[in-house]
Amino acid sequence: MLNCYWKKEFKRFNLSRFLLGGLLVLVSQLSVFGQSLPDCTTLFSPQNNAVDVSVNTNIQWVAIPNITQYFLSIGTSAGASDVVDRISLNGSTIYTPTSTLDPNTTYYVRIVPSNNVGDARNCIEEQFTTGVASSIPACATLLNPGFRANGVPPDSEIRWAEQPQAAGYRLTIGTSTGGNDVLDNLDVGNVTTYNPVNGLPLAQTIYVTITPYNSQGESPQCSEQSFRTRGNSPPACTEIIDPMNGAEFVPVTANITWIREFNASGYLMTIEKSSIGGTKILDDFDVGGGTNFKPPDFEANTVYYVTLTPYNDLGRAPDCEPIVFTTGDGPEAPDCTLLTNPIPGTDNVPLNTNLEWAAVDDILGYILTVGTSPGGTELVDSLDVGINTFYDFDENLEEAKTIYVTISPYDQNQIADNCLQQTFTTFGSIVSADDIPVPPFFTPNNDGFNDLWVVESTSNIEVTAVYIFNRYGQLIKQLFPSQGWDGTFNGKPMASDSYWYKIATANAGTKAGFFALKR
Repeated sequence: MLNCYWKKEFKRFNLSRFLLGGLLVLVSQLSVFGQSLPDCTTLFSPQNNAVDVSVNTNIQWVAIPNITQYFLSIGTSAGASDVVDRISLNGSTIYTPTSTLDPNTTYYVRIVPSNNVGDARNCIEEQFTTGVASSIPACATLLNPGFRANGVPPDSEIRWAEQPQAAGYRLTIGTSTGGNDVLDNLDVGNVTTYNPVNGLPLAQTIYVTITPYNSQGESPQCSEQSFRTRGNSPPACTEIIDPMNGAEFVPVTANITWIREFNASGYLMTIEKSSIGGTKILDDFDVGGGTNFKPPDFEANTVYYVTLTPYNDLGRAPDCEPIVFTTGDGPEAPDCTLLTNPIPGTDNVPLNTNLEWAAVDDILGYILTVGTSPGGTELVDSLDVGINTFYDFDENLEEAKTIYVTISPYDQNQIADNCLQQTFTTFGSIVSADDIPVPPFFTPNNDGFNDLWVVESTSNIEVTAVYIFNRYGQLIKQLFPSQGWDGTFNGKPMASDSYWYKIATANAGTKAGFFALKR
């Protein structure tokens, strides 16, 4: 009997503990670090049930405290999210639609605040209705085929840029300017593509007029845009007219120009140096659908072969022959210039100095580089200062620094070659690695005196590394700043002798010399 009593009591205890645990789990789900589920919010602008709302409106709502984000859904029918599908806006209380809203349309909006505990519960859907469009839309630009494109496949999709104010588009297509023999002012709705049912006529210039409209009216007098369809075969070869075949003394900066092949949608260019089969500068490179291309600059006094191959979606022109030409001398690089302020080599230059240099004739500008070490760029990194002959630093220069300046004039062809770095030193005490104290000897005999050879930074010179060499120039030790050498190499004691060192610093150059190891 006694055992049965305790078994019942034990079951009651376990049941109570289970119920208490479930309650704690529920509380933990409703509260994280003292937080609770956030409240719902309401539309601030436009307000719920507002009418005649601008199609260019932003959507704003009342801020809720202690939230991490808002989830926004917008649809054109109750419960729908066909416009915006539960996007996260973090802590922002405003949303700008990515395109103009449709006129005379009811929009349904649901905003759900959320925090670390979870989403707000039972947030209602609100709505507003737009009015008429605010203005007549602008004309639309043809995207595909490209304006004045050639060799266009007859089954091409016609596509244009969306106009945010537009509620729809009317499309007219003809084979002559002002014509409508392919399509006559068809209302295609609020889309930006159209596929001609029977395709486009072959080998014709096609004229397209796209007229956006909305409740305020349609775009007035939108211009025709045109392209040309291909025939029913690959294109033929065309003729390069500049440079002429066999030309000499061709500029190294020459463009390649050719006669248009109307059946081609594009052109492939191959450029070979010295001979057919020689070094290829371009290899079947697609140069687009134009009639002119600027290849990389040629080398002076060199023979080049250029092959141009038209193509369309049916294939490429067969067996196009190359032209050959020889380049002349290359253009001379512009002259370098010299600093006029500060004068190169000047010491104690004011920290607030600016740079000035002598002008060079017949150039387009200057490339400026300034650093605090040879080749350095930390102050100015290859800056194009245009045709100016001066430069003002944003901040004062550092004290006691040698400043390295390179100024490279350029013209339309090239940049001046090998312009020398010019230097000056700013006002202040000049530091030199020669001022670093170096022990002349050490005695690694474990007597507690001079057992290590150590080089340390000073108050104004930062040592970055120390290298130790034997008399034959072999590196036997690299030391970090303030690290000492105990006179060993690979764990073995080195003999009493003279050893060479090289000290590298962050701000004072390098120092080299020798010291003695005595045992």
